[in-house]
Amino acid sequence: MQHKQDGFSLIEVLVSITILSIISVSLISIFSQSLSASRTSTELTFANYLAKNATSYIKREAIEAKTNEAFSFVSLSQEALNAVYLNGNYVIPEPGTPSCGVSAICTSIFTDPEINNISFDVKYSVTPHKMEGEVNPNLLDLYVYVYVEGTTEPITTLKGSITNATLNQSFPTTK
Repeated sequence: MQHKQDGFSLIEVLVSITILSIISVSLISIFSQSLSASRTSTELTFANYLAKNATSYIKREAIEAKTNEAFSFVSLSQEALNAVYLNGNYVIPEPGTPSCGVSAICTSIFTDPEINNISFDVKYSVTPHKMEGEVNPNLLDLYVYVYVEGTTEPITTLKGSITNATLNQSFPTTK
């Protein structure tokens, strides 16, 4: 009497489980890398938004603020005098966080920006602007740095210029 056995042997089952495990680990690794890249991209997008927002705020305040306020052009010019001129360029001073006082907008931009439970630090520094070897008293270079909270290297940096002139002055009339 012969018994005919159908089914898989123990070795076949172990080999198939091992192959499935290798494939599963590979897929999990790919998804993990994708998630990490997506998070980094999201942080960079938010940081660029914050840098642009801070730059726009400082540019607007440079024109509209009173002389003794933090972002008035006069205050920023005084701050720019701290920059050291070395080898034909200004050395960018250590970026700082402004004291916003009671301004809710300034506080939301610089002191505690948080987007989607990701906290950031926004800092800035200014230097004089040189054109053709001469310092232009009406123009400053602005550098805005955005850090993910707890890191020492900025995730993004934005450079802009600030002027004390308004561009919406009326044109002279002609006859």
